[in-house]
Amino acid sequence: MMNRNMALSALLCIVFFLGFAPMLLHADNIRISLQLQPNQRDQFELIFNQFYLETGIKVTSLVEPDLAYKRKVPVWLLNDTPDVMFWSASQRLYRFAEQGLILPITDLWNEQNYDEQFSHVKRGVTFKGDVYAIPFAYYHWGIFFRKTMVEKFGGEPEDWESFLAMLARMKESGITPIGIGSRQKWPAAAWFDYINLRMNGLDFHLDLLTGNVSFYDEKVRNVLTEWKKLVDRDFYNQDHELYNWDEVLPFFYRDRVGFLLLGNFVASKWPNGDPLFEDIGFMPFPRINKNMPFFENAPTDVFMIPRNATNVEEAKAFIRFIARADVQSSLNAGLGYLPPNKDGIVGASPLIREGEKLLSRAEGLAQFFDRDTLPDFDRLATPLMAEFITTGDIEEITEKLEHARIKVFGSKYGVMGTSSELGSD
Repeated sequence: MMNRNMALSALLCIVFFLGFAPMLLHADNIRISLQLQPNQRDQFELIFNQFYLETGIKVTSLVEPDLAYKRKVPVWLLNDTPDVMFWSASQRLYRFAEQGLILPITDLWNEQNYDEQFSHVKRGVTFKGDVYAIPFAYYHWGIFFRKTMVEKFGGEPEDWESFLAMLARMKESGITPIGIGSRQKWPAAAWFDYINLRMNGLDFHLDLLTGNVSFYDEKVRNVLTEWKKLVDRDFYNQDHELYNWDEVLPFFYRDRVGFLLLGNFVASKWPNGDPLFEDIGFMPFPRINKNMPFFENAPTDVFMIPRNATNVEEAKAFIRFIARADVQSSLNAGLGYLPPNKDGIVGASPLIREGEKLLSRAEGLAQFFDRDTLPDFDRLATPLMAEFITTGDIEEITEKLEHARIKVFGSKYGVMGTSSELGSD
């Protein structure tokens, strides 16, 4: 009898323990790493608090500024690893996927049927058939201008030729047609990105930036030839290498500069509340090849789960949470970005709405030069883009870019190989 009672007691203890096991095993805290500007932290803390109220899981945020964060990510992926990490789509993500440092979330993606909300950005988070991150914010690139000034010179240009003609009229009137601050180098790469996308399309552009096409390809030379027109006609400010990207804005405000090619991160610098803000307009980069669909740059921020994460199920709960349209709408309204979720609600700013219209009609999305290539190639190539704005030397930049391609990616075709020789589009 005693043995039966002891067995019964033991059984009850096991049932009791199993009943509470999910609660005992459920993590009440996850660590999320973030790369933020100082004014963005509050927006994320509001979202993390909402996540806690809904799930009981608290978020400890590990915040670093841009460069410090990028240096720390490879270290975090190996040691003292957060459960969820902020990162960028495209090649920066693929590199970690290839190294096996992050977990695929393909099953979660399929279970939640995310193709319905995120099909337009899926390419940037997919590597060899698996999905590795959830997009939660992106922003548009394009050309900003003063409405009154552009109206004075004939209204928004409809294509590349009319754009060049307007730039010439501005220059004749004593206005610097294009403002750019290239001290940090990367703003110059936007011009190469867009001229290449408008002339040759997204697939060629991505093949080029991943080393699969030689820079001696005739299509690349055509891009540089068009870009050189801006340089040879002195359409850029002559001292561009002395300025950071945002240090040309005062000239723009004073009608001394006609156009700026920038991403909507510039919104944090606009004089909101000032009548001048109402005079800022936005347009897509002009069409060059009339037969080419519009492809746009839309750098996309994502959350990924490291392979060494301690609390994987809780991390997946956060991924499901941050993917929701209502959450993305709230977060991006505060950040000044756009929700990648197609069901998201866009902020009220006219410039944000213009961006949403631009990206919704795009045939496909690139990320930006430095995100769509390997870091080693970016370090060699981007300074050459800034240098080209001064020299306009097609032969020099072509030779140096091809040398960099071979150094980073290896020689796939020989120095003089071209995509046309290989039957590529």
